[in-house]
Amino acid sequence: MDCTFGGGGHAKEILGKMDNRGCLIALDRDVEAVSRGLELKKEHPNLKVLHRNFTEVKDVANEEGVFGKVNGILADLGTSMFQLKNPERGFSFSTDGPLDMRMDTSTDLTAADVLNTYPEEELIRIFRDYGEERHARRIAREVVARRKRNPYRNTLAFARLIEDIYGGRRGRIHPATLCFQALRIAVNEELEVLSRFLDCALEVLAVNGRLVVISFHSLEDRIVKNFFRNKSRNCICPPSQARCTCGGDNAQVRVLTRKVVRPSQWELDRNPASRSSRLRAAEKLEIPS
Repeated sequence: MDCTFGGGGHAKEILGKMDNRGCLIALDRDVEAVSRGLELKKEHPNLKVLHRNFTEVKDVANEEGVFGKVNGILADLGTSMFQLKNPERGFSFSTDGPLDMRMDTSTDLTAADVLNTYPEEELIRIFRDYGEERHARRIAREVVARRKRNPYRNTLAFARLIEDIYGGRRGRIHPATLCFQALRIAVNEELEVLSRFLDCALEVLAVNGRLVVISFHSLEDRIVKNFFRNKSRNCICPPSQARCTCGGDNAQVRVLTRKVVRPSQWELDRNPASRSSRLRAAEKLEIPS
Protein backbone atom coordinates (compact mmCIF):
# COMPACT_ATOMS: atom_id res chain seq x y z
CA MET A 1 0.00 0.00 0.00
CA ASP A 2 1.32 3.42 -1.03
CA CYS A 3 -0.63 5.62 1.36
CA THR A 4 0.52 8.95 -0.12
CA PHE A 5 0.48 8.51 -3.91
CA GLY A 6 1.30 12.16 -4.70
CA GLY A 7 3.08 12.36 -8.04
CA GLY A 8 3.34 8.58 -8.30
CA GLY A 9 7.14 8.35 -8.21
CA HIS A 10 7.29 5.72 -5.49
CA ALA A 11 4.35 3.82 -6.98
CA LYS A 12 6.11 3.54 -10.35
CA GLU A 13 9.23 2.12 -8.68
CA ILE A 14 7.19 -0.41 -6.70
CA LEU A 15 5.16 -1.48 -9.72
CA GLY A 16 8.36 -1.88 -11.73
CA LYS A 17 9.57 -4.48 -9.23
CA MET A 18 6.22 -6.29 -8.89
CA ASP A 19 5.07 -9.27 -10.93
CA ASN A 20 1.47 -9.88 -11.97
CA ARG A 21 0.71 -11.74 -8.73
CA GLY A 22 1.17 -8.55 -6.73
CA CYS A 23 -1.17 -5.64 -6.16
CA LEU A 24 -0.45 -2.05 -5.16
CA ILE A 25 -3.23 -0.13 -3.43
CA ALA A 26 -2.54 3.61 -3.57
CA LEU A 27 -4.30 6.24 -1.46
CA ASP A 28 -4.30 10.02 -1.58
CA ARG A 29 -6.60 12.67 -0.17
CA ASP A 30 -5.81 15.03 -3.06
CA VAL A 31 -8.23 14.46 -5.97
CA GLU A 32 -5.60 15.71 -8.44
CA ALA A 33 -3.19 13.01 -7.24
CA VAL A 34 -5.93 10.39 -7.65
CA SER A 35 -6.44 11.53 -11.26
CA ARG A 36 -2.72 11.03 -11.92
CA GLY A 37 -2.97 7.59 -10.36
CA LEU A 38 -5.84 6.60 -12.63
CA GLU A 39 -3.69 7.54 -15.63
CA LEU A 40 -0.88 5.31 -14.32
CA LYS A 41 -3.37 2.48 -13.83
CA LYS A 42 -3.85 2.34 -17.61
CA GLU A 43 -0.30 0.99 -17.83
CA HIS A 44 -0.48 -1.10 -14.64
CA PRO A 45 -3.71 -3.05 -14.13
CA ASN A 46 -2.43 -4.33 -10.76
CA LEU A 47 -2.65 -0.76 -9.37
CA LYS A 48 -5.74 0.34 -7.47
CA VAL A 49 -6.10 4.07 -6.69
CA LEU A 50 -8.48 5.44 -4.07
CA HIS A 51 -9.40 8.95 -2.90
CA ARG A 52 -8.83 8.30 0.79
CA ASN A 53 -6.90 9.82 3.68
CA PHE A 54 -4.04 7.62 4.88
CA THR A 55 -5.67 7.45 8.32
CA GLU A 56 -8.29 5.25 6.60
CA VAL A 57 -5.70 2.58 5.82
CA LYS A 58 -7.42 0.12 8.17
CA ASP A 59 -10.85 0.66 6.62
CA VAL A 60 -9.42 0.32 3.12
CA ALA A 61 -7.61 -2.91 4.03
CA ASN A 62 -10.85 -4.38 5.39
CA GLU A 63 -12.82 -3.29 2.32
CA GLU A 64 -10.22 -4.80 -0.03
CA GLY A 65 -9.93 -8.03 1.97
CA VAL A 66 -6.22 -7.57 2.76
CA PHE A 67 -6.32 -6.75 6.47
CA GLY A 68 -3.34 -8.46 8.12
CA LYS A 69 -1.99 -9.52 4.73
CA VAL A 70 -0.22 -6.40 3.46
CA ASN A 71 3.52 -6.95 2.87
CA GLY A 72 4.55 -3.32 2.75
CA ILE A 73 3.18 0.11 3.61
CA LEU A 74 4.82 3.35 2.48
CA ALA A 75 3.99 6.89 3.58
CA ASP A 76 5.86 9.89 2.16
CA LEU A 77 4.82 12.85 4.31
CA GLY A 78 6.25 15.53 2.05
CA THR A 79 4.18 18.01 0.06
CA SER A 80 3.89 16.96 -3.58
CA MET A 81 5.79 19.03 -6.13
CA PHE A 82 2.54 19.21 -8.09
CA GLN A 83 0.98 20.99 -5.10
CA LEU A 84 3.96 23.27 -4.57
CA LYS A 85 4.15 24.32 -8.21
CA ASN A 86 0.45 25.11 -8.51
CA PRO A 87 -0.06 28.65 -7.12
CA GLU A 88 -3.80 28.02 -6.76
CA ARG A 89 -3.10 25.51 -3.98
CA GLY A 90 -1.36 28.15 -1.85
CA PHE A 91 1.48 26.00 -0.52
CA SER A 92 4.28 28.18 -1.85
CA PHE A 93 5.22 31.85 -1.77
CA SER A 94 7.37 31.70 -4.91
CA THR A 95 4.34 32.98 -6.86
CA ASP A 96 1.19 34.64 -5.56
CA GLY A 97 -1.91 32.56 -4.93
CA PRO A 98 -4.78 32.12 -2.49
CA LEU A 99 -3.91 31.15 1.10
CA ASP A 100 -5.39 27.68 0.80
CA MET A 101 -2.93 24.87 1.75
CA ARG A 102 -5.60 22.14 1.92
CA MET A 103 -4.27 18.71 0.93
CA ASP A 104 -7.89 17.68 0.39
CA THR A 105 -9.78 20.50 -1.31
CA SER A 106 -13.12 18.98 -0.29
CA THR A 107 -12.48 20.06 3.32
CA ASP A 108 -13.41 23.51 4.59
CA LEU A 109 -10.59 25.02 6.66
CA THR A 110 -7.98 27.04 4.72
CA ALA A 111 -4.82 28.87 5.75
CA ALA A 112 -6.67 32.16 5.23
CA ASP A 113 -9.30 31.03 7.74
CA VAL A 114 -6.59 30.31 10.30
CA LEU A 115 -4.86 33.68 9.83
CA ASN A 116 -8.05 35.74 9.77
CA THR A 117 -10.07 34.10 12.56
CA TYR A 118 -7.83 32.30 15.06
CA PRO A 119 -7.09 34.16 18.32
CA GLU A 120 -3.60 35.49 18.89
CA GLU A 121 -2.65 32.85 21.48
CA GLU A 122 -3.63 30.04 19.12
CA LEU A 123 -1.58 31.58 16.30
CA ILE A 124 1.40 31.81 18.67
CA ARG A 125 1.02 28.11 19.47
CA ILE A 126 0.81 27.15 15.78
CA PHE A 127 3.87 29.17 14.74
CA ARG A 128 5.87 28.08 17.80
CA ASP A 129 4.93 24.39 17.99
CA TYR A 130 4.43 23.54 14.31
CA GLY A 131 7.00 25.88 12.78
CA GLU A 132 9.50 26.18 15.65
CA GLU A 133 9.46 29.88 14.73
CA ARG A 134 11.48 32.02 17.16
CA HIS A 135 9.43 35.14 16.39
CA ALA A 136 6.08 33.36 16.86
CA ARG A 137 4.68 35.84 19.38
CA ARG A 138 5.60 38.93 17.35
CA ILE A 139 4.33 37.44 14.09
CA ALA A 140 1.00 36.45 15.67
CA ARG A 141 0.60 39.93 17.15
CA GLU A 142 1.23 41.57 13.77
CA VAL A 143 -1.15 39.18 11.99
CA VAL A 144 -3.99 40.06 14.39
CA ALA A 145 -3.27 43.81 14.19
CA ARG A 146 -3.11 43.93 10.38
CA ARG A 147 -6.01 41.60 9.59
CA LYS A 148 -8.46 44.12 11.06
CA ARG A 149 -7.63 46.46 8.19
CA ASN A 150 -6.78 43.98 5.44
CA PRO A 151 -7.77 40.30 5.84
CA TYR A 152 -5.17 37.84 4.55
CA ARG A 153 -6.11 36.23 1.26
CA ASN A 154 -2.90 35.71 -0.74
CA THR A 155 0.40 33.97 -0.09
CA LEU A 156 2.69 36.87 -0.97
CA ALA A 157 0.96 39.29 1.41
CA PHE A 158 1.63 36.97 4.32
CA ALA A 159 5.18 36.23 3.16
CA ARG A 160 5.91 39.99 3.02
CA LEU A 161 4.70 40.39 6.60
CA ILE A 162 7.27 37.83 7.73
CA GLU A 163 9.96 39.54 5.65
CA ASP A 164 9.14 42.86 7.34
CA ILE A 165 9.49 41.32 10.79
CA TYR A 166 12.82 39.75 9.86
CA GLY A 167 14.03 42.97 8.23
CA GLY A 168 14.18 41.51 4.72
CA ARG A 169 15.58 38.31 3.28
CA ARG A 170 18.88 36.94 4.49
CA GLY A 171 20.51 33.71 3.36
CA ARG A 172 19.19 30.93 1.16
CA ILE A 173 16.03 30.08 3.14
CA HIS A 174 13.14 32.51 2.98
CA PRO A 175 12.09 33.82 6.43
CA ALA A 176 8.45 32.80 5.78
CA THR A 177 9.34 29.11 5.33
CA LEU A 178 8.67 28.03 8.92
CA CYS A 179 5.37 29.91 9.20
CA PHE A 180 4.12 28.41 5.93
CA GLN A 181 5.06 24.97 7.25
CA ALA A 182 3.21 25.68 10.50
CA LEU A 183 0.05 26.83 8.69
CA ARG A 184 0.07 23.78 6.41
CA ILE A 185 0.40 21.45 9.41
CA ALA A 186 -2.46 23.21 11.22
CA VAL A 187 -4.80 23.24 8.21
CA ASN A 188 -4.28 19.53 7.49
CA GLU A 189 -3.87 18.34 11.12
CA GLU A 190 -0.73 16.59 9.93
CA LEU A 191 0.73 15.59 13.29
CA GLU A 192 -2.55 14.29 14.69
CA VAL A 193 -3.32 12.20 11.62
CA LEU A 194 0.23 10.80 11.53
CA SER A 195 -0.11 9.25 14.99
CA ARG A 196 -3.44 7.67 14.02
CA PHE A 197 -2.01 6.38 10.75
CA LEU A 198 0.96 4.63 12.40
CA ASP A 199 -1.27 2.68 14.79
CA CYS A 200 -3.61 1.59 12.00
CA ALA A 201 -0.81 0.74 9.56
CA LEU A 202 0.82 -1.65 12.02
CA GLU A 203 -2.45 -3.55 12.41
CA VAL A 204 -2.87 -3.86 8.64
CA LEU A 205 0.58 -5.37 8.03
CA ALA A 206 1.21 -9.08 7.71
CA VAL A 207 3.83 -10.64 9.97
CA ASN A 208 7.23 -9.70 8.48
CA GLY A 209 5.53 -6.88 6.60
CA ARG A 210 7.39 -3.58 6.52
CA LEU A 211 6.30 -0.05 7.33
CA VAL A 212 8.38 2.73 5.75
CA VAL A 213 7.84 6.41 6.55
CA ILE A 214 9.61 9.37 4.93
CA SER A 215 9.28 12.62 6.87
CA PHE A 216 10.57 16.11 6.10
CA HIS A 217 10.86 17.91 9.42
CA SER A 218 11.78 17.08 13.00
CA LEU A 219 8.21 17.16 14.35
CA GLU A 220 7.07 14.33 12.08
CA ASP A 221 10.31 12.41 12.43
CA ARG A 222 10.09 12.54 16.23
CA ILE A 223 6.62 10.97 16.15
CA VAL A 224 7.78 8.16 13.85
CA LYS A 225 10.98 7.56 15.83
CA ASN A 226 9.13 7.36 19.15
CA PHE A 227 6.43 5.10 17.70
CA PHE A 228 8.98 2.60 16.37
CA ARG A 229 10.98 2.75 19.60
CA ASN A 230 7.93 2.11 21.78
CA LYS A 231 6.63 -0.71 19.60
CA SER A 232 10.05 -2.42 19.57
CA ARG A 233 10.28 -2.69 23.37
CA ASN A 234 10.11 -6.16 24.87
CA CYS A 235 9.35 -4.89 28.36
CA ILE A 236 6.33 -2.61 28.63
CA CYS A 237 6.31 -2.28 32.41
CA PRO A 238 6.29 1.27 33.84
CA PRO A 239 9.85 2.66 34.26
CA SER A 240 9.21 3.14 37.97
CA GLN A 241 8.57 -0.57 38.44
CA ALA A 242 11.52 -2.41 40.04
CA ARG A 243 10.87 -5.83 38.45
CA CYS A 244 9.45 -6.87 35.09
CA THR A 245 6.02 -8.49 35.36
CA CYS A 246 4.89 -8.21 31.72
CA GLY A 247 6.81 -11.26 30.51
CA GLY A 248 9.38 -9.26 28.54
CA ASP A 249 8.35 -10.51 25.11
CA ASN A 250 6.06 -7.76 23.87
CA ALA A 251 7.94 -6.20 20.94
CA GLN A 252 5.64 -5.68 17.96
CA VAL A 253 8.27 -4.49 15.47
CA ARG A 254 11.94 -4.83 14.66
CA VAL A 255 13.43 -1.46 13.74
CA LEU A 256 15.32 -1.76 10.45
CA THR A 257 16.88 1.70 10.47
CA ARG A 258 19.13 1.95 13.52
CA LYS A 259 19.81 5.54 12.48
CA VAL A 260 17.59 7.71 10.34
CA VAL A 261 18.37 7.33 6.62
CA ARG A 262 19.10 10.54 4.73
CA PRO A 263 19.52 11.03 0.97
CA SER A 264 22.92 10.33 -0.55
CA GLN A 265 24.84 12.95 -2.49
CA TRP A 266 23.87 11.07 -5.66
CA GLU A 267 20.20 11.56 -4.87
CA LEU A 268 20.66 15.18 -3.78
CA ASP A 269 22.32 15.98 -7.12
CA ARG A 270 19.33 14.56 -8.99
CA ASN A 271 16.57 15.60 -6.61
CA PRO A 272 17.46 18.69 -4.50
CA ALA A 273 13.94 18.64 -2.95
CA SER A 274 14.95 15.50 -1.03
CA ARG A 275 17.51 17.39 1.08
CA SER A 276 15.43 17.40 4.28
CA SER A 277 13.94 13.92 3.90
CA ARG A 278 14.39 11.33 6.68
CA LEU A 279 13.46 7.68 6.25
CA ARG A 280 12.67 5.17 9.00
CA ALA A 281 11.50 1.59 8.60
CA ALA A 282 10.34 -1.29 10.79
CA GLU A 283 9.28 -4.90 10.30
CA LYS A 284 6.24 -6.37 12.04
CA LEU A 285 6.95 -9.28 14.38
CA GLU A 286 4.74 -12.21 15.27
CA ILE A 287 3.39 -11.64 18.75
CA PRO A 288 3.56 -14.83 20.87
CA SER A 289 0.12 -16.14 21.82
